[in-house]
Amino acid sequence: MGAGKCETPAKILSAAADLFSRDAYACVSVDEVAEKAGCTKVTVYQHFKSKDHLLVESLRMRLARREARLDAFLEQLTPDSDPLLAVFDWLEEWIDPAHFRGCAFVKAVNELSAVVPEVRDVALEAKEKLADRFASLAKASGRTKSRELGQQLALIFEGAQSLALIQSSAHPATLARRIAVTVLNDWDARGNTAEPGNQSDRPRIGRR
Repeated sequence: MGAGKCETPAKILSAAADLFSRDAYACVSVDEVAEKAGCTKVTVYQHFKSKDHLLVESLRMRLARREARLDAFLEQLTPDSDPLLAVFDWLEEWIDPAHFRGCAFVKAVNELSAVVPEVRDVALEAKEKLADRFASLAKASGRTKSRELGQQLALIFEGAQSLALIQSSAHPATLARRIAVTVLNDWDARGNTAEPGNQSDRPRIGRR
């Protein structure tokens, strides 16, 4: 194990997030986190009071990184791209079948919500942020009842993540996008749009 001082708490969190995602929580020791981060166990405890605290903070870090990466992806879109569908394109790019381990928030809730209640809070925040993002993009596209539409698209997204883990494939993300196109077409056909024109057939991904 490296005995040098760890560069930043973020390095410890990155190491912890990777280990907690790969293995069962009970099987991950603080010693392993320290070794992977290249610091001592004492250094880990200087920044995080317990293993449970380390888990919760690593989940918060994951959420912040997910939001930042998705922000960056959407910022690259050209004006003729539909951001609602681009979120599914991002999901397909993000899923690496060889290394994809499913949703870290769901995994944490399944393993620990009964003993570490904060885990459920972070997971709920992550799921709400996704639905809120879809709702915000829907509203910006001129569609009414944007909150309801956002929840529907978020549910499709979540289902694709789960199936991708089971199948070890990014194909569920591709299928989820097709379903989203159908949902948007139906949404617009029922008059749930404030502006004329169907935006769901825009190009798959258009980046500047």
